[in-house]
Amino acid sequence: MADFEFRRVRSGDFTYCWAIYSEVLAPLVPGWNEAAQRRAIEQALAEEGASIIVVDKSDAGWLYVTETRFDIHLGHLYLEADRRNKGLGTRFLQWMSERAERKSKEFTVDVLANHRARALYERLGFTSTGSAAGKIRMKHSAR
Repeated sequence: MADFEFRRVRSGDFTYCWAIYSEVLAPLVPGWNEAAQRRAIEQALAEEGASIIVVDKSDAGWLYVTETRFDIHLGHLYLEADRRNKGLGTRFLQWMSERAERKSKEFTVDVLANHRARALYERLGFTSTGSAAGKIRMKHSAR
């Protein structure tokens, strides 16, 4: 059983999600365009695949997942600063990988080429399948 759960994004969650997202990515993205980034996050949060990850009844971060008949794609996963490097991301990715395997679906993620999360994905069995615009698409390989 996972030690986390999900809740739907509510109208007041943008400020929470934006703070986490911009703190993580602004230093990594050359030519950071805040207005364009805000629009992209507003759009992602308005979609059905956006959720808040909850641990011990407390918001711990947010994610955006799309799922089709054949694929599960993790477009965003951002944890609060005090939740990072404590295994939550690893547990979530393992849970999601197992879910994809049970459903016989391919599980992919996008990560900035210069983001430290790339090492986590590689450690968990993700391999690069291509890159574009500074992002790397990675696919989970079942072991």
